[in-house]
Amino acid sequence: MKIALRNFLTTLRRYKASSLLNIVGLTLAFTACYIILVQVRWEMTYNRTLRDSERIYLVESTDWYTPGAWQSWLCRPMVERFITSTSAVESGGCTWGGFGPMTVLRENASKMGYDRFNNIYTGSISLPLLDVFDFKSVAGDVHDLKRAQSVIISRSTAEQLGVGVGDMIWCNIDQPTAENAREVVAVFEDFPANSLMAKCQMAMDLGDRCIDDPSEWSYNYYVRFQPGTDLRTVIKEWKRLFVEMYPGEANEEGQLETEPFRLSCIRDLYFEEDSRVPCAQGSLVTTYTLLGIALLVIALAFINFVNFFFALVPVRIRTVNTFKVFGAPNASLRFGFVFEAVGLVVIALLLAWYLAFAIQSTELASYISAPLNLAQNLPVIGVLLAVAVVMALVASHYPAWYITSFPPAMVVKGSFSGTAGGRRLRTLLLGFQFTISLGLIVATGFILLQHNFMLRQEMGFDRRNLMAVQLSEKAALGYDALRDRLLTDPRVVDVTGAEGRLVGVNRMSWGRNYKGQRVSMQAYIVRWNFPKMMGIAITDGRDFLETDEHKETGMLICNEAARREYGFELGDEIGGFCGTDPLVGVCADFHFRPMQYDIIPFVFYVIPEEMSQNAGGRASQLLYLRYRPEADVEGVADYLRRCIAETDPHLTPGEILIRTFEEELGEQYAKERRLATVVGLFTLLSVVIALMGVFGIVLFETQHRRREVAVRKVMGATTAEILRLFNRHYIRLVVVSFVIAAPLSLWIVRRWIASFAYRTPIHWWVFAAAFVAVLLVTIGTVTFCSWRTAGENPADSVKSE
Repeated sequence: MKIALRNFLTTLRRYKASSLLNIVGLTLAFTACYIILVQVRWEMTYNRTLRDSERIYLVESTDWYTPGAWQSWLCRPMVERFITSTSAVESGGCTWGGFGPMTVLRENASKMGYDRFNNIYTGSISLPLLDVFDFKSVAGDVHDLKRAQSVIISRSTAEQLGVGVGDMIWCNIDQPTAENAREVVAVFEDFPANSLMAKCQMAMDLGDRCIDDPSEWSYNYYVRFQPGTDLRTVIKEWKRLFVEMYPGEANEEGQLETEPFRLSCIRDLYFEEDSRVPCAQGSLVTTYTLLGIALLVIALAFINFVNFFFALVPVRIRTVNTFKVFGAPNASLRFGFVFEAVGLVVIALLLAWYLAFAIQSTELASYISAPLNLAQNLPVIGVLLAVAVVMALVASHYPAWYITSFPPAMVVKGSFSGTAGGRRLRTLLLGFQFTISLGLIVATGFILLQHNFMLRQEMGFDRRNLMAVQLSEKAALGYDALRDRLLTDPRVVDVTGAEGRLVGVNRMSWGRNYKGQRVSMQAYIVRWNFPKMMGIAITDGRDFLETDEHKETGMLICNEAARREYGFELGDEIGGFCGTDPLVGVCADFHFRPMQYDIIPFVFYVIPEEMSQNAGGRASQLLYLRYRPEADVEGVADYLRRCIAETDPHLTPGEILIRTFEEELGEQYAKERRLATVVGLFTLLSVVIALMGVFGIVLFETQHRRREVAVRKVMGATTAEILRLFNRHYIRLVVVSFVIAAPLSLWIVRRWIASFAYRTPIHWWVFAAAFVAVLLVTIGTVTFCSWRTAGENPADSVKSE
């Protein structure tokens, strides 16, 4: 062992360039593999870290807009009856709108005032949900949430706020009083970060809100079943109850022709592709793709190890066979080379984990969901260590056998040269590297093209010179005064408001009865001038009027898709919140969802001002401002912040987040942007590793072909001809690799792009650009590595041989 260690250190000192490149390649590969495996583990265990997750199910109903799809926003009367009438249900509860940011005030006696905490994620839940997800009390009893004006908070949030059981806090309150205070009745253990309950920092009792309202489908229901429950029996019983509640949904025989709902285990929600669910979601194809990339990067790095080993064969074989002449057994020599491989792997692993630690504080860490710190990823470290050592043993076995397989006499006579089998193996390995690199470059190109296509596609409204800001409740209630103040600035063209983002996947959904048929559409509450300011054309009827906000009933404008689908006619009472809300206009179809989705029935809804004010300024919760093209964007944004802070004195301009519309839209394509970035980085890494492989093989070729090069130069060959000789083989290799990679990557790209409703064309130039890029870089690498040998004096080459 001591001799092996000494030889290993000697090798590092003697062959610095080769050892350094080998370690760099392995380090980059291990770092990439670690990051990917951490993310894959985070996704594969999503929700599975919750206690008894295999017994907890989300209740889903048929999606109103997409045939064959599902959604999980339900009305309370229906599901509450299901739960109370089913003995197999251990507990069942709901959330209302999930967990969103809230401002919390805590009394500070020393300052004679209140400390303010923003973005405390809070939600309203029904009390049985405490048992569904098994809230663990750290202090107090979480079931005391049933008390009036109470709240429960997570352990980390309690530490952040500096409060405990019995303390009073104020939630979204401008003027704290004893009457509007909430008592902290319990502190519960934090939920796992990779779960749908991760944002549950604080919870309030939902109470009986909408418990008897069958028209309000805004609640997500979770059910915990008894161990061993037969879900088929439960579904059968629930279908019977559904027919009793909604007899009009059944046919003449009293049977349902479609499944009205289903139960989805929360362990499977992350990869559920046919449903809109209230938690993070990913793609199983993307996850497996990332896992495949991780394995390929590791494979490429170890191929380089083999290539670098062979590159050093001509200069190391004399030493090896000298040892053999003096009686060293093959087993001992081979152990030394295996030890060398494992040593390189260990050094690279240590550097990789240090690099991963450094990456935590960089922007790259924001592109993955999982934390990179080693303490939370010990299983990944164990797997990576095991894979690395096994791969080192496997990858070093053949080179160790190869270099010790030559008779000492052959080397002493100077007749050593690479075998045909060895050359074929090295060519095959390098071809594999080129094929993977070309495929990844093509895939990255189309991911970027699709992302840019979605961002730049015409959406049917004027998205130029827009900025958006989420208003506090006080600012939303003071919208009219805020708008008047903003319009006094000549840089501001117009201002409008809405209840949320214009472009988004989820928004308020309506199910209504219209002339005997059930209609479904997405509804969007806006201020009267919203369609006009956004440049959305009215194709029939009229636009909203300012006086519409002061009427006793709401006003509706539907899109052309809704009129085509349901035959809406102007003047018809579609029915909003007021029950008799009429349709006053029809607008042109536009994209109110990201470009992954088709256009579906949609209505703009102007509600009475009094109703909006009673709901905390609902129609003005998000403010849109259009500025003049020549205006300074930052200047307008600063002005907007100051105006909002004057409307709500509890805010400071620095904490008000303002985004341009393009930034807001970009958030809808964050998944594609992250995928493009991650795949692009690993593509670059794979190309770098492949070029290292080229470097290793060219070193090998130039070493054992020095005599051939000398003879050719003596016979009149120029340096340029020698360089062409070396490049010819690699050019053919790139061409063959491209022929294999092109159809394979085309098949993968087509499958991925097919998931988008609107997609970029398959451009031929992406394949050509990938081929030219790899070819030019390869030629440059080969030329650089072989230049010295090609220009060497033939006499020196022959003398050294």
